Amino acid sequence: MACDLKESLIEKGKFALENRDFITATEIFSNAIIEENSSDPNYWCWLAESLFYQAQFESSLKCWHEAASKDPTNKIAWIRISALYALLEEDDLAIHYYNIADSLPIED
Repeated sequence: MACDLKESLIEKGKFALENRDFITATEIFSNAIIEENSSDPNYWCWLAESLFYQAQFESSLKCWHEAASKDPTNKIAWIRISALYALLEEDDLAIHYYNIADSLPIED
């Protein structure tokens, strides 16, 4: 039952993200991270996305780093980290993190 409730909440968060309701998505994913003890890297990715679309780039970057630390093989997380550093005009870091992403295999 608790698992169904959690899945329902996550689906609501993803729905909010898809429908550009970024404030709701941020709230849902933040709460999920707190309640689940932040163990799932996907929650961090979804939270990072919702923060990015609210132009909270530094917070989004921290979430992407957290996702990558929880799943170092997540090529998308490393690419997003690189892109955010490029956006923040930190070219050396953007290149560094792009090289990490480039070294990872492409997932099917």
